[in-house]
Amino acid sequence: DAIKFQVYFADEFLVYHHPRYKHFKKQAFNINEWKKIFQECKNNKIKIYCDVFGLKAFELVQKYKIDGIKVHSSDLNNYHLLQACNQFKKKIFLSCGGSTINEINYALNILRDKKPILLHGFQSYPTRAEESNLSRIAFLKKIFGDKCEYGYQDHVSGSDQLSTMLPITSMKYGVKYIEKHITINRNLKGVDYYSSVEPKSFKRFVSIIRLI
Repeated sequence: DAIKFQVYFADEFLVYHHPRYKHFKKQAFNINEWKKIFQECKNNKIKIYCDVFGLKAFELVQKYKIDGIKVHSSDLNNYHLLQACNQFKKKIFLSCGGSTINEINYALNILRDKKPILLHGFQSYPTRAEESNLSRIAFLKKIFGDKCEYGYQDHVSGSDQLSTMLPITSMKYGVKYIEKHITINRNLKGVDYYSSVEPKSFKRFVSIIRLI
């Protein structure tokens, strides 16, 4: 139903002397490139969601009227970003795979005017099936009830048949959103290819999910 991007700027994301600063500086798109990307999606009537890693990223995606934003689990105690997100008019996803209940509560107390979507998903790349802990979705629903909606972000190896089976299994817990990583070619071994599937596999995956 939608494509999701990670929007960040190295200057906001990391201090200059951080060992990964140059990596993210080289990898990040600039504002003009994001403008072209967003426009291309809109021309093709594709919904856009974005991970926002900081206020600069948030302000950019808000300008282009995207359909939803996601706050990474590392930002669930980022007061200023959450305050800005509380003014956002569309969908808000909260990644909570690496978060404690107190951290999730902190974010929900700031997003008091919203009904966020909590996304469960253990964030190791790739995630072993036995570490996926899908039953935590039921645990989250027991605690937060109808204050939230629920989803699953899958990080199992893209070459493993469980990368289709686990998202299907998560549906029995009532999730309404499934996040899946995609790459053009797994053999290129690009950044984050571990849990990504190629376009043909992705298309088949989507068809199976809709059928289920």
